[in-house]
Amino acid sequence: MKKFQEMLMKDLGWKLLSIAIAIIMWFMVININQPVDTRTYSKYITLENMDVLTDRGLTVRNADELISTKVNIKIKAQRTALDRLNQSNDWLQVSIDLGGLGSAMDGDKVSLPVDVVMVGGYTGYNIVSKVPTTVDVYIERVASKELPIEVVISGELPKDAIYASPLLSTETVKVTGPASAVEQVAAVRAGINAQDVVGSVQLGAKLVAYDANGTAVKGVKLSVSDITVTYNSLNAKTIPIKVNISGTPAEGYVLGDTVSTPQTLEVIGAPELLSELIYLQLPDIDISGSSGNVRKSFAVQDYLPEGVTPKDTNNLTIQVNVQVMGVNNRELTVHSDQLVVTGGDSGKSYAISGSVKVTITGDGGILDGINESTLAGTVDVSGLSVGHHKVPIQLELPEGATAGYAFIDVIISEDTTVPDNES
Repeated sequence: MKKFQEMLMKDLGWKLLSIAIAIIMWFMVININQPVDTRTYSKYITLENMDVLTDRGLTVRNADELISTKVNIKIKAQRTALDRLNQSNDWLQVSIDLGGLGSAMDGDKVSLPVDVVMVGGYTGYNIVSKVPTTVDVYIERVASKELPIEVVISGELPKDAIYASPLLSTETVKVTGPASAVEQVAAVRAGINAQDVVGSVQLGAKLVAYDANGTAVKGVKLSVSDITVTYNSLNAKTIPIKVNISGTPAEGYVLGDTVSTPQTLEVIGAPELLSELIYLQLPDIDISGSSGNVRKSFAVQDYLPEGVTPKDTNNLTIQVNVQVMGVNNRELTVHSDQLVVTGGDSGKSYAISGSVKVTITGDGGILDGINESTLAGTVDVSGLSVGHHKVPIQLELPEGATAGYAFIDVIISEDTTVPDNES
């Protein structure tokens, strides 16, 4: 035993030095093979325990801003471990815990720490720093409203194509989010590219919320994120207008001409619907006991089958005049310069041309007292578009005299007159 102790103590200093050198060499080998390094990683923030707010009708006003915030995390570890983190940094999670906001109120601003953790039980990683370390959370009440969906077409549809109003897979959408953001939403629109509308087609479209200035509103959620928009290609067809007369006029009067304005109607609809539509039948007009002309107005759409509409949406009314003439009548000639245009639009010019014969009925003495050269009347052009029209005239006659239905030519054109104060 004594001999072993002597051997152990012999040259002790050198032995200790050897051990120290061995330890140092071991660490050097480890550091060469498994060097320690520091790298920076970026991760987006996730919001945890949002239900603590939503269960009380609250939300995070700047949620979109927070989840789009990148946190830069500096991590120290062996290079091989950092390499694994480069390949898949799903182990690294960055979050804000909203679980402690059980007493938060509308309008509060709360600063919360940014939590960075390594998940999955991985060790050997040292989180050196994170930027930012805290973020501001703005609390606001949740609001919602229902809005109709608007379809906006980018570009122009082919001029020779006719389409029905687009059909949407859903007509309205619920907008939900922070009250201040929901209040900004003025419209929810589905965008369609005109180039995609070829024949009858179904198109998918994403919904976007916009404010009154046409800027997309962030921070709101839509109950439906996208819809299907259906365009149906239509045909056009011109059909005559028919009306039947019932009853007999008063004693001493007879039925004259029945005239509708317009006399034909151009309609649009699916080909299979138009093939069955031969004419537009209006309700019967009863002239029982009448001693003067009978005039009736009919709303076009009330008498068209479902799915068929007028092509010209400016003329949606049909005027029908039934002439009831007395036994005594007199035919007079009315010239264009005896008539005045009424109901005209600014920006259009109106020219009455030619003359027309009008049958006046009534008591013989009254008819004899009418001076043909001093007759005056009006032509109502309300709602008429640019072009050539035959328009009924209204004469100013003494009581007891009735004018038959008569038409005169009216030419309507765009007024190209340049005002004096313009160059």
